[in-house]
Amino acid sequence: MFNPMYSEHARDYAAAIRDNNYNANYERPSLLALLPALQDKAVIDLGCGPGEYSEVLLKRGARVTAVDYSEQMVDIVKEKLGESVRCYQQDLAKGLPLESEESYDLAVSALMIHYLEDLSPLFRDVKRILKPGGLFVFSTHHPFVDYQLSPTGNYFLQEKIVDEWDTLGRPIRVEYYRRSLSQIMQSLTDAGFSVLELTEGKPAASMEQTAPESYRKLSTEPGFLFLKCSVT
Repeated sequence: MFNPMYSEHARDYAAAIRDNNYNANYERPSLLALLPALQDKAVIDLGCGPGEYSEVLLKRGARVTAVDYSEQMVDIVKEKLGESVRCYQQDLAKGLPLESEESYDLAVSALMIHYLEDLSPLFRDVKRILKPGGLFVFSTHHPFVDYQLSPTGNYFLQEKIVDEWDTLGRPIRVEYYRRSLSQIMQSLTDAGFSVLELTEGKPAASMEQTAPESYRKLSTEPGFLFLKCSVT
């Protein structure tokens, strides 16, 4: 699914999420808390964006492959991390055709799967490329939050959502899919995953002083969903 925030506004987006509230101080620490030790592990960053996770994974000793739909994001990662990361463009809705079976210890995906109409091709390929005992850790929009934007009021119906976000300090049109929690869980089960841990995240303590309104909201209401899964 094409979203201009990640293509024509890619560099503005990269700058915006470096140290903002929802990405840097809520989503990122919540997802990173689910990761195992990474020294000498092979890790693939799915929907890598401008490489915030790839950079952290490298610092923790991982061997990193980064993949994104946006060529502009791939360019940013290559400029920032150079040859230390293998990075390429791929429509993840079509899975991971360039990756070999049982070649990764961990797959990470931050706030990406809600852009996919069908989760099955990617989830099946993530299962295929993970080694025995491998982990799939990802975040996505919280189904209960997205339900508030449902045009039909039917929580159990998968729907395309058209919205405007101010991530860049100005309204930008975005499109994504909302789906129920049961749909997400069934897609994982069908692909051969077991869910080891499911959390709803916590904002960084520093936000209580720097962004008290956002801190209160994220401390009392769900925002994103975080899952840690293993190959069954």
